[in-house]
Amino acid sequence: MATIEKLVVSTIEPRLKHPTVFKYFDALQPGEEFVIENDHDPKPLYYEIIAERGAIFTWEYLEKGPETFLVRIKKNPEENETEEIERLNVTVIEPRLKHPTIFKYFDALKPGQSFIIENDHDPKPLYYELIGERGNIFTWEYLQQGPELFVVKISKNPATQTGEETIGAIAAKDIRKAELLKSKGIDFSCGGDKTVKEASEAAGMSEAELRAELQHAVKTTLSPSFDYDKWDLDFLADFIVNTHHRYIKDNAENLNDLAIKVAEHHSANHPELNRLSTVTYHFLQDLVDHIMREEEFFFPAIKQMVAKRNNPALETEYQPGIMAEPISILKKEHEIAGDDLSFFRKLTNDYALPADACNSYRYLFEKMKEFESDLQTHLHLENNLLFAKALELDAELAKTVS
Repeated sequence: MATIEKLVVSTIEPRLKHPTVFKYFDALQPGEEFVIENDHDPKPLYYEIIAERGAIFTWEYLEKGPETFLVRIKKNPEENETEEIERLNVTVIEPRLKHPTIFKYFDALKPGQSFIIENDHDPKPLYYELIGERGNIFTWEYLQQGPELFVVKISKNPATQTGEETIGAIAAKDIRKAELLKSKGIDFSCGGDKTVKEASEAAGMSEAELRAELQHAVKTTLSPSFDYDKWDLDFLADFIVNTHHRYIKDNAENLNDLAIKVAEHHSANHPELNRLSTVTYHFLQDLVDHIMREEEFFFPAIKQMVAKRNNPALETEYQPGIMAEPISILKKEHEIAGDDLSFFRKLTNDYALPADACNSYRYLFEKMKEFESDLQTHLHLENNLLFAKALELDAELAKTVS
């Protein structure tokens, strides 16, 4: 029996983890497999492979924590793959019945199943309508992209089988529940796709206990000023820029200098500080570049979307139906940032101070924890509120021009 190759992801630098796994996956022949080993649940990788490669693999947990996660990833055999997939020729359907018919086909799918549509023009407006009406529970893969024929494979994600609300959605709806999840060390910003059961396992408590505490959290008084879910989209965008983006700009340079200073003075006894200093530099550089791109392109587009909704006749540079791709890219960058935060904690043993730590050493770890806390809130507001609302509005506006 052939030995299955194992990839220990926890030893790879955070920004290279997912690209390395994709390299292994792409090298597989149909029917071949490999195993990844990680120190936390690699579920975000599952969704990235679904989005980038489609439902062409199986994902099997061999070990599921709490300290080690082993997952077998197998590329599906190709034989007879398309023969069992139903095809729908949209061009022969009466125009007013096209989208309702496609929705009927989609709703009949079981998790993991697919069907193919054929059309004489790009059916991208349908993509945004599916996002708006059913949510991000499917993959959209072009098999042929014009000029005369467009063929798209639509697959319902296996993860939608339970239909259970994710912790990201729970946190987005109620800041009190978000604060509770945060106090339990549960990542709902980049790890917001977990179910309550999965989150409770990661936190080392029972599902019943976590549900009870979430229910109790709603009994506390909610400050209207921080009920983010009720804020207008453009106001939420401004809040993120003026609060969280400003925090990064005000603290990034000082945090980088502090990490270098502590490494220079203590790396002889604590060599991990050299690695921490190097990775922190790249992490902060990427983060500053990321927020600048958001402020130059994405946030202005959000404001134009809101203006377009309020005044459909208004001419703007924003064109309805364009938000899914940039949001997908931004969310992937958020996942990388989240991986970096986890890497910092692993490298520092959860910011445990050694006996010889000086005041600067202590201050560095306090600032790292403060930076982590602010960034987790920042990413939660974008991933689970701003992006979700932007996709909904984009889909709504796309309907008016389709």
